[in-house]
Amino acid sequence: MMKTESSILIVGAVFQEIKPIIEKLDEVKKTTIGKRQVFSGKLFSQSVVIVQSGIGMLNAVQASTALLEKMPVHLVMNTGCAGTFPDAGIEIGDIGIATKEMDIHSGLEGVSSDGLAEQLPFPLIQTENAQYYGIYPVSEHYCKMAYDILSKEFKSQNVHVKQFPFITVSTITSTSQRTKRLFHAYHAGMENMEGAGIAHVALHYDKPFVEIRAASNLVGERDKKKWQLKKAFEHSAFAVLIFLERWADFLSISY
Repeated sequence: MMKTESSILIVGAVFQEIKPIIEKLDEVKKTTIGKRQVFSGKLFSQSVVIVQSGIGMLNAVQASTALLEKMPVHLVMNTGCAGTFPDAGIEIGDIGIATKEMDIHSGLEGVSSDGLAEQLPFPLIQTENAQYYGIYPVSEHYCKMAYDILSKEFKSQNVHVKQFPFITVSTITSTSQRTKRLFHAYHAGMENMEGAGIAHVALHYDKPFVEIRAASNLVGERDKKKWQLKKAFEHSAFAVLIFLERWADFLSISY
C-alpha cells in the first residue's frame, strides 16, 4: 500500500457514495489507515486512494488527516450527496461544484435576530499568505476543470451542473424559515456536513481541494420520502469518474 507515487484522495461520508468508484478501480488493494478501510488502485491510469470518512466534520477531519499523514497525495476530492437550496437554481440529481466551503457553525453567538454565528476574532487556520476564519478556498484550477468537463458531459443527460459556494453544517437545516435565512446570508447552493472539515485539512497540508456533489434533497425539506439518495449517489460518483476519465485531456490547458 505504501507507494511513492502520488495519488488523488477521494473522500465520501457513506459507502454508497464511493462504492461505484471503488468498483471501477484497477489493481485494487484494501488496507486500514487511521482505523478506516482504505481502497487504492488505478482509475484511468491514475493512482487513486478512496476512504469512507463517516458523517460529519469530526469524522471527515480524522479520516482525511490520517490519509494525508500516511499517503503521498496531490489532490483532495470530496464527493457525495447534499441538500440544495430551493433558490439555488438546480434540482434533485443535479451536480454542484463548490467555489468555496463555509463552516457556518464555528463562530460567535450572533447578536442579531437571524440566529447566525458571527466571525471569530481569531483565525481557525493561518498559512504563510492568509488567515481563514471558517471560509475555505477550493482549487480554482480544478474547479473550472471539473465544470468544463461535467457541464459538457451531463448536458445530453438533462442534468444541470452549477458552481456556487457550499456551506457545511453540524445541524441539518429542517425549516423553511432557516433555509431562507441561510440562503440570504451565504448565497450557497448546497448544504453538507463534511466539506469544510476536509477543506481545512487540505489547506493545512497545502493540497488543492475540489468538491463535487449531487443534490439528493431540498434544504429544509423534512419529508425523507421525497429525498432521492440513490440518484444522488449515482450522479455524484459518475461525475467523479467522468472528471478523472477526461482529466488527461485537460492537463495541457492553462487556466
